Amino acid sequence: MMQSIRSGRAKMRNPIMVGERVYLRPLETSDADTLAQGKHEETETFFESGRWLASPIAYEQWIEELHAQQPPEEVQLAICLIEDDTFIGYTGFSNLDLINRTAETEIYLSSPAHREQGFGTEAKHLLLEYCFDRLHLEVVSSFIWEPNERSIAAVMRQGYRPAGRIRTFLPRDGYFRDVLVFDLMRDEWLAAREAWRQRRAGR
Repeated sequence: MMQSIRSGRAKMRNPIMVGERVYLRPLETSDADTLAQGKHEETETFFESGRWLASPIAYEQWIEELHAQQPPEEVQLAICLIEDDTFIGYTGFSNLDLINRTAETEIYLSSPAHREQGFGTEAKHLLLEYCFDRLHLEVVSSFIWEPNERSIAAVMRQGYRPAGRIRTFLPRDGYFRDVLVFDLMRDEWLAAREAWRQRRAGR
């Protein structure tokens, strides 16, 4: 049964984690059109996939397969604005290992209009709270293609630390580029979250 919680502004559907401006909920097949349209209109060239003709049907199938995993190895959560319940992207983790308590995190905002406004950082902190405080993971990692300097700066602000690189991982424009590896432990994330909250309070 779908659970709706009314905030002071809009209804939140099946909220899992709630922040100041965004909340996380399970992805729904109705999100597929927005995801596909975002890939069609992608303006950035530093993402590994870049712009491509994604099909809403393919995204629907991906979301259905995510929910069918038992136990899950991958969890992806929709990022929605609390203000008006707009779906703006997703964040989650893959390669979940509940025995060794590790996972690989990621985030994607579908529209350039919602980037560089702090929505992604807030959503990522909610995801990390879910990882460390609810699943009790020991460490999470993130793999970022070398040209993606904005994502590198973002994970560093979230507390991640450089952990290595995979050389000549992906070709683009006639030559290979590396993938940079970052990792994060709970105490590092707590310190980074506190610094982020203080910056927001000082605005």
